[in-house]
Parts: sequence; C-alpha cells; structure tokens
Amino acid sequence: MRATEVLFATILLFMIFDPILLFAEGPHEAPKIESLTQEVQGKGPEAVRELIVRRFGPPARDIGSGIQIEQWDVDGGILTFHPHQGLTFQKGGVATRLIRTTNPAELCLFGSYEMDTGPEGHSAMFYYLGDVSLSAGHYRFTDSGSNLDHRNKQQNNFFMMHPDGLVKVKYASGVSAKTRLEDLSDGSPVATVTFSAANKRFSATYRIVANRSSMSLALQGKGIPFQLTKGWVNYWR
Repeated sequence: MRATEVLFATILLFMIFDPILLFAEGPHEAPKIESLTQEVQGKGPEAVRELIVRRFGPPARDIGSGIQIEQWDVDGGILTFHPHQGLTFQKGGVATRLIRTTNPAELCLFGSYEMDTGPEGHSAMFYYLGDVSLSAGHYRFTDSGSNLDHRNKQQNNFFMMHPDGLVKVKYASGVSAKTRLEDLSDGSPVATVTFSAANKRFSATYRIVANRSSMSLALQGKGIPFQLTKGWVNYWR
C-alpha cells in the first residue's frame, strides 16, 4: 500500500468520526493515557509500541489494510497506534494526538504531492493519477500511467497539460516559513502557489490549506477535477 493511500485512509477515518482534535494536551478523565503521554515523548515507534504492550497487553484489534494499525481499549476510549502517523487517543468525540510534534510550514510545504481523481461512484473511490513535486522555485508532474479509464474529467488538468515549470509561493496572512502547522485550525490557508508552465504562456494559482485532523496539506482551487495532497513530515517528534 502506498504511504499516501494510508494518508487517505486516515483522512477518511477522521471524517467518519469527525472528532475534535487536540495535540498532546492530556485527555480528561483518562489517567492511564495521561501517564502514557508523559512517557512516550521523544521515543520512536518501536519503543512506543513496546511500552504500550507492556502496559496494556496485546492490541484488541488491527484496523489496518496492508499495514498494521493497532488499537487498545483504555480508560473508556480507544488508543490507536499508527506506525507512520503516530499515536492517538479518542474518547467522547475528542481525538488527542499523544506525541508532541513540530511541523514548520516550510518543511511540510515542499515535497511530493499525490494526485488522485475526485471521489467516484457509490463507494467514493479515489484513483491515483500521479505525483507533483514542488520545490521552492520549480514543479514537475510525473504521470502514473495508470487508471486511464478514470480520466474523463481530467481534460483541463493543468499539470497534465503543463507537467513542468516554475512556482511562486506566497505565505498566507499570519503564516511564515516557521509557523507550526499544529497551531492552525482545519482548513486554514498556508500559502498561495502560482504554477507557471515552462513555455511561460500558461499559469494557474491555487491555495494550499492545512488539515490538523489528518496532518496533511491539500491543494484547493475552483473547479479542479483532482485531489492533490501531502502528509506532514514529523509524526513522532
């Protein structure tokens, strides 16, 4: 399973439960989790899982598909261990990420974004189209060459028509390169990015917004026929 497919699964999980999200603030009325939160800081995934098993025993269930995502029933809530995306406790509609992280805007903004179709069919499936690599001054789209039968809405896809070019990034009001994405609410704009085709004849401007719940970034624009998303960088520190 691709890492970005796991990211979509995490996004959908949070959409289903629609929890309020906190970051390592200490869940109320959950003494065992409060104690665990203090002990897991600064530890890597393997050490954290060993600590959880030693304290709470084997996991109650594995909700992963292609990757182990283990859960324990603790303090009247659900403790979830995701090997890539950290440790979460959910109780009473409130989800708390137990690992204190720092994800500066600049660190997360640049890198590889996965492009997928919008949700299709009754099952609202997303189909992988390719990747957009974004650096401080350049972008490049790499086509996956797959899912050709799900591209009927991509005729005006800017990146497919202009796969290489320059970028100009302008941070949103109140946001700088060092702004912690953890401090932004869901849907907050991080930056406006203007993509200019290599031939300098065409350009497109989109917003990139933060999603705390799934620890991801997403490109937004009027009428775009695709999803472009990227996970944050630090899930364990």
